[in-house]
Amino acid sequence: MTVYSLSHHATYACRHSGACCTAGWTIPVEAERQALLGAVELPQPEGGACQFYDREARLCAVHRDHGEAAMPASCQHFPRRALIDDRGTFVTLSHFCPTAATMLFEATAPLTITTTPPAFPADRSWDGLDARGQWPPLLSPGVLFDLDTYTAFDQFIVSTLSGARSVDEALAVIAGAIERLRAWNQRRGSLLVWANDAFENASERGEVLVPGGAARRGALMMPRPARQQIYASVLRAVPPQHDPPALHATVEDTWRNLGAPAWSHYEHIVARYVASKAFGSWTAYQGRGARTLLAEMAVSAMVLQVEAARLCARLERGLDDEVMRDAIRAADWLLVHLVERQPFVDWLGEVEHL
Repeated sequence: MTVYSLSHHATYACRHSGACCTAGWTIPVEAERQALLGAVELPQPEGGACQFYDREARLCAVHRDHGEAAMPASCQHFPRRALIDDRGTFVTLSHFCPTAATMLFEATAPLTITTTPPAFPADRSWDGLDARGQWPPLLSPGVLFDLDTYTAFDQFIVSTLSGARSVDEALAVIAGAIERLRAWNQRRGSLLVWANDAFENASERGEVLVPGGAARRGALMMPRPARQQIYASVLRAVPPQHDPPALHATVEDTWRNLGAPAWSHYEHIVARYVASKAFGSWTAYQGRGARTLLAEMAVSAMVLQVEAARLCARLERGLDDEVMRDAIRAADWLLVHLVERQPFVDWLGEVEHL
């Protein structure tokens, strides 16, 4: 099957940061690998590392000595996240990986969707959400996209984020197009023709809906307490055993004083990060409509702002490249690795009925 990725991920290759080998995860070992590794799971003690991690060489000893195929499946696939449907395989990355986060800063070409990216060969075994043979994503409750229209929608999101002056502006334009799409019915003819017209004339800004409230001109323009409330709602989707981050009462003041003044400098990086939430999104198949997907993009941007504020407070300095990179990693640690997907998506899906 054809493989697709976003342009800034297309050349991904591990740079041996060791973040995944020292993250504190317990890694299950598949039956066929247990004899070689001598275990049914590989624990990483808090603050420690996997027993097979060679700290001096910054290499996995299993990978080095026996090849990638000998590694547990979780290790083989991280930080890759795949959606497989009847169109092909869509691969994005978890930005908890320092390499993936750094690539958001290094990209210089316009944000696009890449076909057959060199980092993600078609003959690789891809593990992720397999939606082959399933109904296409929902446009709204009770109304399905067709796959051609959903592909056009995917491309519209990426091109809008690539060309906008700010993520706020891009999300508002996407919101306007979504509301136009939701006005379609069978009497209006082809959904694809209706959608292409909506995308070509998508200049009117819409309202970006998020659970618990809405804001004109984009969800990032919501009143300050709303950002903190959204983050608290995301934390409620984290199972207690995963030890969710603490949310401090001073985060909004910290954001206003140390984060917001430099935020505009990172708009192009945030746009790539937000695009990574929409592209190959499992939410498209797990959720109840296009508003839900947009809500995930908006919430992800707000979580990133809160993580940036938390780091600025801890380091007692303003937003800079290092803080932003670590905030992106922290945001994906929460959104990709800590939250339980279905409760999170169900909460986002409240926007379908606003």
